[in-house]
Amino acid sequence: MPGHDQAPRRLGMRDEPAAPLRVVLLASAMSAHTRRWADDLATLGHEVTVCSWHEPGLGADGWRAVCAPGGACRPLRVLRAGHWLRSEVRRARPDVIHVHSLGVHGALSLLLPAHPAVPVVITPWGSELRAADRHSGRALVARLALRRAARVVPTSREVAELVASRYRVPSSRITVLSWGVPDALLDAGNDADPRLTRAKYGIPAGATVALSVRSTSEVYRTHEILAAFTRAARVRPDLFLVLVAGHQPAHAAARRAQQEYLAPLRARAQDLAGRVAVIDRPLGQAEMFSLMRASDVAISVPQADQRSSSVLEAAAAGCRLLLSDIAPYRELVADGLLADLLPDPLVSSLADALSNAGPLDADDRLSNRKLISQAERGSLKVAELERLYRDVARVGAV
Repeated sequence: MPGHDQAPRRLGMRDEPAAPLRVVLLASAMSAHTRRWADDLATLGHEVTVCSWHEPGLGADGWRAVCAPGGACRPLRVLRAGHWLRSEVRRARPDVIHVHSLGVHGALSLLLPAHPAVPVVITPWGSELRAADRHSGRALVARLALRRAARVVPTSREVAELVASRYRVPSSRITVLSWGVPDALLDAGNDADPRLTRAKYGIPAGATVALSVRSTSEVYRTHEILAAFTRAARVRPDLFLVLVAGHQPAHAAARRAQQEYLAPLRARAQDLAGRVAVIDRPLGQAEMFSLMRASDVAISVPQADQRSSSVLEAAAAGCRLLLSDIAPYRELVADGLLADLLPDPLVSSLADALSNAGPLDADDRLSNRKLISQAERGSLKVAELERLYRDVARVGAV
């Protein structure tokens, strides 16, 4: 590939195994999604470097993570970040750079050479595209980053259409790729006793458990979820709600905002002692899946989203799904997923759903699990990603 110190490697030749790829993920090193892609790619033998803006550089076996230099005013830090990023790319000599999100990492991608020899793939997050609707600076970053990308890889058809219509990205450069559900979760045995998980988190053994499967935040409307639960709990003495604080942001201002949002929720949960549990510590994917397996109902009600891995995992865990009535979730239902879609006003529709919700019957649980296992298996998704990387790397090498 141009810019490498060695001769270009032949990718995907029939008469020899495909050579490992060198991949740079320009993404949050602490994101569960980033770490999962890095783990999966490294397991397949690829060389992975994660370049992250402000999170600690904590890698794992098989891949490396580095973070941008700090300790300076923002303009100086951005200038340093450009030198840092180009240096790391020269060091990694990647076949492809994959940018996760059009926020700070999308902005960092603009610090790469304008016409790089290394192709850039971008996975836009729906939340950042919607934030760009209200902020001209964000919109400019999104437009510039998307137009420079060799391939744009959203997780839902709705966002693919948005990228094509609003940002004028040709459909030939857009590939919809769901993140899916890891094989380890799909293939886990179904005989674990959920009472042990419930006891671990202080959940009554006989309760009908509703779990908010997204992080506690304004984006995921956790205050509205608690308000709806409070209404439903008056007529459902068996109902119990579990809220998960989720990942603690690395940025100080974001941490303060999270704590300010959590404070009234904790206070209200104390008022509803014995009916609500707030899990303050971050949960690993396996822990979260065990909690889903111990729950009857899973709630995800943002006003906007893509194809959420948390929703897919909750379906695989056998939960009844209560979802907001938005395009990506309608896509899931159209694809065969069994779920209840709740219109606005959310508090009243969710309260009504919780007042009547119980566990899915065995046939419906099996139907959802079968759909996720066949269409959303993680190993199939990472294989698709690997093929996509090889396609763009082959074009870039020409």
